[in-house]
Amino acid sequence: MDGLLLQKPEKEAAGQKKAENFIRMDRIAPYVRYVNYKIFEGGTLLPERIIYDHELIYCLSGEAVFLYNGSEYRIRKGELFYLMPYLHNTMIVPEGKTFRAHCIHFDWISPEEQYDFRAEQVYLHMENLPGTDSPAPALYKKPHSTPGKNEDSTPANEEVLLRRPNPEVDPAFFPPLITGLDYDTTAPVFKELYQNYSQLGTGARLRERSLFLQIAAAVCDLSSPAGKAPSGLFHEKTISESVNYIQEYYTEDISLPLLASHSGLSPKYFGQLFKEQTGMAVREYLTEVRIRNARHLLSHTDNTLEQIAADTGFQDKFYFTKVFKRQTGITPGKYRKLYGHLDRMKKGELALS
Repeated sequence: MDGLLLQKPEKEAAGQKKAENFIRMDRIAPYVRYVNYKIFEGGTLLPERIIYDHELIYCLSGEAVFLYNGSEYRIRKGELFYLMPYLHNTMIVPEGKTFRAHCIHFDWISPEEQYDFRAEQVYLHMENLPGTDSPAPALYKKPHSTPGKNEDSTPANEEVLLRRPNPEVDPAFFPPLITGLDYDTTAPVFKELYQNYSQLGTGARLRERSLFLQIAAAVCDLSSPAGKAPSGLFHEKTISESVNYIQEYYTEDISLPLLASHSGLSPKYFGQLFKEQTGMAVREYLTEVRIRNARHLLSHTDNTLEQIAADTGFQDKFYFTKVFKRQTGITPGKYRKLYGHLDRMKKGELALS
């Protein structure tokens, strides 16, 4: 688990401009770039960073808290954390909790030569040999400031790293936090992969791919045991939580990117899941919730249109009127004339005609 210490926030923006391209899980050809074993003592706080490839962090014991892409995740023994490129992240180990983990830097498919790089050069200020039991240093250093490096060991140009093609897999299979893996089965695979990484030769590289595929298969089995479950079902809870959030905070400025960042998914994929499970886009659903509450206020209160617009998240009464008429077919004023008496009728203040 190594990365680049962030100096400028614009790196994330650069990564977000990358075109999203997904690859099917049954088409992956994983390229394992780096495997290590690390021990972090309680109280460790790692600086904020980004990575240029993908990373899996498997907890062998203890626990850690990851702040990743605007959300917080707690990882414990037997759980797996998945980091994507260019997203801000850091890690905190709670006091009294020693965190032991295997970490894998990889690409889902083998990169072209001009986009490959050595993780030791880009992420580490010294190499951690996987054949030893010594934990790698929990420090980060901007690689361009490393003196005394010859041309062959100079880290890849950062502009090139930011332009790297990074195919993604379906987030339904690989969300940020993956739980439910069998520890007795999975931990030995990570250990073997770590030990194999130090070996030379084509056979070792093939074994790396085979071991990585075993891990990927185990993760896929969690979300689709029969291989046929709709991918959106894996995130049913995520969408449900987002719906509850909209219903509670509909007066605030809610957007698709905001909800997607809370869930740890890309805006495009989150939008697809949300529409599959609600039948509406995020903006449509938010408008529906706001208009529903506006109808209630129009028929049950004497509040002015300015007050109702403000109380339901609209910028002013004119925009509120425009949206209300588009959604209901009539203006707020006419709606109040037609239905504003209902509450008083229920209370017996008006006689039925």
